[in-house]
Amino acid sequence: MGRRQYWTDYWAKVVLCIILGLLVTFALTRLSSALTPQGLLASDPTPSAEAVPLLPKVVLAGYHIGEDQNHMVKAVFYLQNNSDQDVKDVDILCKFYNGKGSFVDRKLWTVSGTIPAGKGLKHTDLSHLLVNTRSRVLSCRITDLKVVRPPFFVLHRAPVGHGATR
Repeated sequence: MGRRQYWTDYWAKVVLCIILGLLVTFALTRLSSALTPQGLLASDPTPSAEAVPLLPKVVLAGYHIGEDQNHMVKAVFYLQNNSDQDVKDVDILCKFYNGKGSFVDRKLWTVSGTIPAGKGLKHTDLSHLLVNTRSRVLSCRITDLKVVRPPFFVLHRAPVGHGATR
């Protein structure tokens, strides 16, 4: 009976290990989905204090995102600044979804040009290499921006040549 008990205990331990292995695998796959950009451990970017009053006035008027022959994702953003201040470094968050509407990826784009007050800007030279190409639908919104401040100092050039006075 000792030999039979040995094999019974052996197979019970094997089955227990398989069950525990499946549970660990399931838990790890759930944890990895929580670590995705849309998961539990990621949050949407929050705007800076100076950007909050200007965000309703600086508008993402349009955008187009596509892939070129080199598999680089190119973006074109049309921004309109309806505020009374010049803005720069506009952060735009784009979320990518598959054909069924499930979240696939997200990317943060920064438009580094200055947008004068009351004017618009078309920015075309933004590209990303690592964007999930399974995405078919996307949504973009402005998440942050900076107000253009006057420079701290201004350089004054003296006249050049003989007899130049200061």
